[in-house]
Amino acid sequence: MKSLLLGATILGLAVPAAYAQDKPVTVVSYNVQNLFDTIDDENNPQDDTYLSKEEKEARGKEHEEACESYNEKGSHYYKQCIELNWGEESYSKKLMTLGEVIRSFPETPDILVLPETENKQVLDDLVNKALSGLDYKSVIQLDTSNNEHNRGIDVGIISRLPLKGEPETITVFGEGDENTHDCKPTRDIVKAEFEMPDGESMYVFGVHFPSGAAYQCRKDAMEVLNKERAKLPEDANVVAAGDFNFNCTDVQNGEFQALAREGHWSYPPEIVGCAAPGSAFYYRDQSWSFLDMILVSSALRPDQDSNSTWFADLGSFHTVVTHPSQYAQDARNKVRPKQFDADNNQGASDHWPVLMRFLRRF
Repeated sequence: MKSLLLGATILGLAVPAAYAQDKPVTVVSYNVQNLFDTIDDENNPQDDTYLSKEEKEARGKEHEEACESYNEKGSHYYKQCIELNWGEESYSKKLMTLGEVIRSFPETPDILVLPETENKQVLDDLVNKALSGLDYKSVIQLDTSNNEHNRGIDVGIISRLPLKGEPETITVFGEGDENTHDCKPTRDIVKAEFEMPDGESMYVFGVHFPSGAAYQCRKDAMEVLNKERAKLPEDANVVAAGDFNFNCTDVQNGEFQALAREGHWSYPPEIVGCAAPGSAFYYRDQSWSFLDMILVSSALRPDQDSNSTWFADLGSFHTVVTHPSQYAQDARNKVRPKQFDADNNQGASDHWPVLMRFLRRF
């Protein structure tokens, strides 16, 4: 078995054969890249991008003005708002492709954290149409991040494990909130409690932190997550998963590691550095990053004196690339994630999913 990295400690852990006889619980994070429906939501100002070309042309100047109101004219996002043809065919193909990708995984995820979903309807459609028969009983998408700064996308979670209690959202830099670094409102953190097969609780935080140059705001968002984790019992089973948006440079300078230590999170060794494959690829500078991660609380470390009946196999963490729709190859035979292209209805997402298994202790 692979060695496990826990904070700064590397353990060579031999797992007894008895563990292999118990089915692991699998957690996957998969940024599904702008999973929007085709319906105009008046409460979501930025979903005008995801309308059919026919409807956009019928609106004429009104649509152009809407696009310009929340996108810099001439920018990529403005052009996409004007030109993207997001009709029922594209939406259906996007759903079914995501379903094919997830079905191709070697094991069906028990908990699937899904950043970049517009509303609960798109997750219901994913579960009931593309993933039918896989027994996803819990669908969480609270649709709380509709503002001009974040494209109206939220983190969703679907699970084959029963939900315990009501899920909730934690606001990160809300409208009108003061924050030290003048960070814009961003996607809410989603918190849900699930019942593991033996009845224990597993708390899951789904995240999607600020991207791009907003480095300090990513750090501040991580501080929000750490404070929320600290509200739970110290010995609780806690997982944070999603698109943390810490790129390889952020990690190489050690800042992310410091924040993880502050929150008492353990993380897999693969996230450190800029080596392939990562979960996302920057074409401009030809670098990889694990923007998508899965972190676990101290109670889930296998070397801890823990009352939990579960532990995180950090050595099982890896990208899951199992379907041809997930990757593109350039002229130099370099492979990267293949984002969905509505013009020809090909591709899946500009991120690759990441997976981690949770196993039973004695």
